[in-house]
Amino acid sequence: MKLFWSLIISMAHVGIYAQSLKTIFTNERDAVALFFPGTISQALTGSENYTFSYNRDSPQHVGIVQGVRGKNSNLLVITETGDIYSYRLAYRKVLDTLSYFVKDVDRIGNEFPPRVHARVDSVSKTVGSESYDSGGDSLRYRMKYFENFSFFQLEQNNGSLKRKRKKGVVLRLRDLIYDRNEVYALIEIRNRSGVDFEVDYLKNFKVHGNKRRKSSYQKIPLNMLYTKNFPKMVKDRQNVSFVVVLPKFTLGDSEKLMLELKERNGGRNMRLFYR
Repeated sequence: MKLFWSLIISMAHVGIYAQSLKTIFTNERDAVALFFPGTISQALTGSENYTFSYNRDSPQHVGIVQGVRGKNSNLLVITETGDIYSYRLAYRKVLDTLSYFVKDVDRIGNEFPPRVHARVDSVSKTVGSESYDSGGDSLRYRMKYFENFSFFQLEQNNGSLKRKRKKGVVLRLRDLIYDRNEVYALIEIRNRSGVDFEVDYLKNFKVHGNKRRKSSYQKIPLNMLYTKNFPKMVKDRQNVSFVVVLPKFTLGDSEKLMLELKERNGGRNMRLFYR
């Protein structure tokens, strides 16, 4: 039931338009395979007469549908990239087709709102490094998911966890959202200094120990996998919110998350510690 309502809520973000759904014929003897462009995240059949099986522990591109004689039903599938596919299901004693190869154009929408006039954002080359485990998903699919999920959080999330102020510039950590194998850090820079703030870099660390005692102060860098709306410049009287996607991490009792913001050709360098 929880999965059902999750899928229904996701469908609210999909534009409603007339569509002709394809019918998948199946029975109880044959395994009908559906191969999707993205790995399968969620799936639901409308009737108990039909089942759709897929690997929940290690997401894959293929799912198997079977059914018994009875009334027609439907199948709804959401991939890891947020793409939504919908089909009618019907029983047929003898099947002509046992495999369906789904195309991108077959989707009926995406579970996240479409981005409007958004500029192209960046994906770090470190995504393929040994320090990052994408759960077996290919980078191009994960990139699209990062983009959609980041856009959604920027639009809907108004949280505030910690802030740091220096010389009229405020660095604020709005929220940390854990999703799959990543952490989405929502960050805001507010400039009320009277001078434009040009960003040199933002680095992220997991720190251990007492930051006031250098001998016991250790920093573990957290590579940015993806950024959305990351600013090069924050003009005076401007607020800029953006998202940084990091590999999933946890903080122990003596550990903190540190954001290090450096100004290009300036001295307004800031460190924000959370926890």
